[in-house]
Amino acid sequence: MNALIKDALKLVIITVVAGLVLGAVYGITKGPIADQEAKAQMEAYKTVFPKASDFKEVDGFSEEAASKIIAANENPIEGHDSDVISSAVEAVDASGEALGYIFNITTSKGYGGDIQLTVGIQSDGTVSGYSVLSISETAGLGMKAKDDPSWGKQFAGKKVESFSVVKDGSGSGDDAKIDAISGATITSKAVTGAMNSCLAYFQSLEGGN
Repeated sequence: MNALIKDALKLVIITVVAGLVLGAVYGITKGPIADQEAKAQMEAYKTVFPKASDFKEVDGFSEEAASKIIAANENPIEGHDSDVISSAVEAVDASGEALGYIFNITTSKGYGGDIQLTVGIQSDGTVSGYSVLSISETAGLGMKAKDDPSWGKQFAGKKVESFSVVKDGSGSGDDAKIDAISGATITSKAVTGAMNSCLAYFQSLEGGN
């Protein structure tokens, strides 16, 4: 019985010490991790709006309200009613003039799971582009959504109500059509559907058109 008690005490001590060590490590790394995340986010902002001097949170933004708008939208890409816009900021130039909006959005429709994007839309509704914050798609296929700039550039400079994905190579002849990544149609639709969700929310904002 004494041996059993000793073993139990040892286990308790080990658990407590391990918890204290993990807590200390978390406390040490929490700051640097937050700093890296903030740096990555700012780089994403600058990618979609390189001429912006400042970024201001959109007054009255609500993740819940944005989700309702997305759910009610008739997205040409099915299954994106559950997309989540977690933040919305306004990009402004050095003179304080508004350039457009930036949205952070997460879609669960990727082949490898969630895809997190930062999407820029100019004040007149023209898409500036997107930056990938998190993605776990297949290397050489779906990962081209992040690694192949030429694919992502299909969205930039386009002013449409929504995009659709095509596999016949006809995307270059129609602003609303996006040529799918070869062998990665699911990823292509995931990114395009998320873009459409951002467009739907943008169109709901004052001044959206």
